[in-house]
Amino acid sequence: MIKLACKIPRRVVLACSGGRDSMSALEFLVRGRREVTVAYFNHDTEHGQAAEEFLHAFCDRQKLTFVSGRYKHHSNISKPTEAVWREQRYEFLIGQNLPIVTAHHLDDAVEWWIFSSMRGNPRLMPVVREDLEVLHPFLWSRQKEIHEKFREYPHIEDPTNIQPIHVRNYIRHEIIPRALRVNPGLHSTVKNMYMRGTHD
Repeated sequence: MIKLACKIPRRVVLACSGGRDSMSALEFLVRGRREVTVAYFNHDTEHGQAAEEFLHAFCDRQKLTFVSGRYKHHSNISKPTEAVWREQRYEFLIGQNLPIVTAHHLDDAVEWWIFSSMRGNPRLMPVVREDLEVLHPFLWSRQKEIHEKFREYPHIEDPTNIQPIHVRNYIRHEIIPRALRVNPGLHSTVKNMYMRGTHD
């Protein structure tokens, strides 16, 4: 059973990449009879167009509302950074004027805690970002638990997710396995921090 970290309103926007995590989250929301707008932000990468077409076709078949946005290039930026992508993505999502649900889970929360700790400011990913009305209801559940329970919908994966070209991928594939050798209960440790309320 998936234990939610926060309540999910009846009408929401799901920030959806088309990957396994967000498609499992979509299946959860649809099963729970939420009225979902599926929102995809195209980063204008090689994978971006394929993912947008995949989601558009899937939502057509399922009779789900689908909206998409696209990265706007700036002449003074030769190569967009993750921060620039994130800024434009949230601008697009907020423009839908509904609470935003993301598919972030406990494994993501561990990665973020390690990332922020290594920069000298250890923090947990907030369950709710009230300033942006962004909800992270799956932060108390492991990725594998969500995948095992909600796996009927197809998905499309970004091939760069397995490449250590971004910091988050390096943490996921290189640092986390080593951290688990030091503390095999790392995910429980982070979850307990949420339960104690030691997060922003």
